[in-house]
Amino acid sequence: MENENTQTIEALDLRTRKFIHAGYGFLGLNLVYLAIAMSFIPPFNLGLSAILSLVAFVLLLGLLTYYLLKGKKMLAQVLAVIFGLRSLFSAYSLMDVSTFQAVPYLLPCLLLTFYLLGRAGWDWP
Repeated sequence: MENENTQTIEALDLRTRKFIHAGYGFLGLNLVYLAIAMSFIPPFNLGLSAILSLVAFVLLLGLLTYYLLKGKKMLAQVLAVIFGLRSLFSAYSLMDVSTFQAVPYLLPCLLLTFYLLGRAGWDWP
C-alpha cells in the first residue's frame, strides 16, 4: 500500500515539475522571442498604441504562465498545438527569400516552447 502511495506521489511530483518547467519556459522563451523580434524590427515611433500592445502582451504572458503553473493540462495542449503550427510555418518560411530576417533566431524559441508545453500537456519524456 505504501509503495503505491509513493509511486503516486512521485508521478504527481514529476507532473507538477513538468508544468513548472512549461510555465517558466513559456514565459522566458516568449520574452527572449520578443527581445529578438524587437531587435530586428527597424526603428519605429514608440507611441501609446505600441506601449499598450507590449503591456497587453506581457500581461497575457503572465496570465498564461500563471495557469500553466497551476497545472492546466488543456491550456498546455492548446498552446503546444499553436506553437507547433507556428514552428512549422516558420520552418517552411525559411525557404522563401523574403522571410523576416529574425526567423532563424526565433525558430529555436518556438521549438523549445512547443516541446516544454507538449511535455506537460501530453506527458512526454
